[in-house]
Amino acid sequence: MIELYTWGTPNGRKVSIMLEELGLEYSVHEVNIGKGEQREPEFLKISPNNKIPAIVDTDGPDGAPMSLFETGAILIYLAEKTGSELLPSDARKRAATMQWLMFQMGGVGPMFGQAHVFLFNPKE
Repeated sequence: MIELYTWGTPNGRKVSIMLEELGLEYSVHEVNIGKGEQREPEFLKISPNNKIPAIVDTDGPDGAPMSLFETGAILIYLAEKTGSELLPSDARKRAATMQWLMFQMGGVGPMFGQAHVFLFNPKE
């Protein structure tokens, strides 16, 4: 079972989409970032950088629970856990997939986040 700690942001949705695509059983724990819930001590045990999304895999690689944060790391972990072809085993295809994931996570994704801030926050 995957415990998903998230909020309705683009990064938060990426992990829930992946979980649905993989058909994994999961439960959602909303972390209201507008109220600062990402700074609560219980959540910081799961995600010490106080960001969503984060997961707890109650059946981690060694059978013990494991927490994981950062969207890209979670997506890779879930694909590897299930053996999904969303992360291909072929070296060329895997490299291309990783390339586009890193482009999104480090390039265009943050730009969309900045655009959201400026679009929906009042001008000072």
